[in-house]
Amino acid sequence: MLARVSEAKRLSMRRITLLLPLLLLAGCTSDLYYAGTFLNKFERQKTNATEQIYVALPRQLIHTNSSLNDIAGFMFMSEREQDSVIASKTAILNRVDDSTLLGQFASAFLYTLSRTKIPIVTVADASRLPVADEQHLTVNFAQMELEEYIQPSESRFSTRAGITYSYPYELRHLSLNVWMQFDGRDTTGAVYFHNREVEEAFRGTVISLRDGKATMKTHFERLSPADAYRTAWNLGVECATLYVEKILSEYVCRTKGTNGTYFYYSPACNCIEDYVPYDEGIKTSFEKL
Repeated sequence: MLARVSEAKRLSMRRITLLLPLLLLAGCTSDLYYAGTFLNKFERQKTNATEQIYVALPRQLIHTNSSLNDIAGFMFMSEREQDSVIASKTAILNRVDDSTLLGQFASAFLYTLSRTKIPIVTVADASRLPVADEQHLTVNFAQMELEEYIQPSESRFSTRAGITYSYPYELRHLSLNVWMQFDGRDTTGAVYFHNREVEEAFRGTVISLRDGKATMKTHFERLSPADAYRTAWNLGVECATLYVEKILSEYVCRTKGTNGTYFYYSPACNCIEDYVPYDEGIKTSFEKL
């Protein structure tokens, strides 16, 4: 008899243990339903699909090279010496066409955003953005910066005899940075940041060791302006994708009064491809400054 009572308690506890994940899943499913409904109403052109997105695209590209700050005695060089140093440190910036890069970013952002079928209106400058509300969603790219810098690096290896060899080299980096302001309902005036970075690559192969000297065959994958344009396109896709994810989360919260789910949006299928707890997913979104 005691054994039967003990087994009944175990079964009861098992039901309670299983019930909690099911309740959590039910909450996520509810959030997913509302987010999917939002996308679906535009896909099917329903009458309640009344939201519009107003976008002020970046009009100017700021050039920055932080490596110049690390050059000792730069201010005491002659003008000719300074020009030579600047040219060597800004090899990509000097060859990038700003309008082409901005065009790449804008095209990628607008195309990716258009996959939602939400009507998009571009404005000439941020002052023409409407007052944001539930029907008027706004995006203002307040500033865009292309940063180039050089990072000193070193390749090291040691022989069995305990002799260490090193080969110093430099790798060039490009970082495309963008600062954004979203829907005016945010009375804090918050600014959001996102960036994408690319860097050169190095491979070295030791081909001989003789008389305490090592000979190394080196290969560098150098950056070019094409990498800057490609980075701009990829950043545009990322910003649009993250913005859609932001819209979905806020719509669910506005509709239900709460939202505990972060939705990963796929422009390829105009659908939600995955979801995780909101606190986890938001870490991969825009950085709020």
